Amino acid sequence: MTKLSTIAAELKPKKKVLILGSAFVDVLIKTPCMPVSGGDLRGDFQAAKVGGCSFNAADVLAKLHLPFDALLPIGEGMMADLVRTEFARRHYPCQCFSGYGDNGWCLTLIEPSGERTFITMPGLETRFNLAWFDNVPLENYDLIYLSGYQTEGDNAQVILQALQRVRKDALIVYDPGPRTPYLDASVLRALEDLPLMYALNAAEAMHLSTASDAKTAALTLHARTGHPAIVTCGAQGALIAQDENCVQVPGFAIELADTVGSGDAHSGGLIAGLMCDLPLADAVLLANATAACVSARPGPACCPELDEFLHFAATADYRQTAK
Repeated sequence: MTKLSTIAAELKPKKKVLILGSAFVDVLIKTPCMPVSGGDLRGDFQAAKVGGCSFNAADVLAKLHLPFDALLPIGEGMMADLVRTEFARRHYPCQCFSGYGDNGWCLTLIEPSGERTFITMPGLETRFNLAWFDNVPLENYDLIYLSGYQTEGDNAQVILQALQRVRKDALIVYDPGPRTPYLDASVLRALEDLPLMYALNAAEAMHLSTASDAKTAALTLHARTGHPAIVTCGAQGALIAQDENCVQVPGFAIELADTVGSGDAHSGGLIAGLMCDLPLADAVLLANATAACVSARPGPACCPELDEFLHFAATADYRQTAK
């Protein structure tokens, strides 16, 4: 496995990437504990910023100066206006659709441990229309990021129909995320018939596989798709299930601020490595690093700028957790 500092300094894109999904507004509140029914809890407002799984994954690529295309729809309303303003600030192309309502938003409660709980108000990102893909040449992409938030209900059928155009030698990096318990088994089977790699945390992997440990879960999901499965294990790093074997790629010793967007950042780092044709273990090490950087920063998920990340990479080689 290559040193992180070497990986980070030599990223050269070789594959074409599409980030598919949502951009909505994250409202972050620190709380001393989770609310109880009938209670009266004081919160500490942290921020209200544009986020969403797909937006956060794209943020990693942008900060690492790697090119990507995206289908992150923008609707009409207060949240859509915030998204549109942020896209203009970042010089992202705006794909606006009328008649589908506002973009969604998410209330994120952060406990002192850093754990986060989401209360999501869905918007047009759960109401995709097949016509939105008319100008998206899916067959041209080598890597496609997909979030679980886009694979529920009627929306899942639209996404599945669109993804039939993906080349067999391409790869869909699929992060079911917090929506894992709510995903329909038939949708998952249809997704697994596509060229799909699972990228998810241990709890999600165990739920989908019904396995009692992360390693068995990773191997089960690998067997179901025929492609590698990546299962994150917090500070311990991540597991790679591939060729009927499972190996662990170490994580990094950081002072945890919160876990908001850590999984999204991991997916973004993984795609960054894959699009640069890194060996899978090196791509996962890069993903562990991007997730660690986000976890060490309080508030909305946001990968650090390239210079800061390169500094982290130069020093973090010596702080990998031993395994």
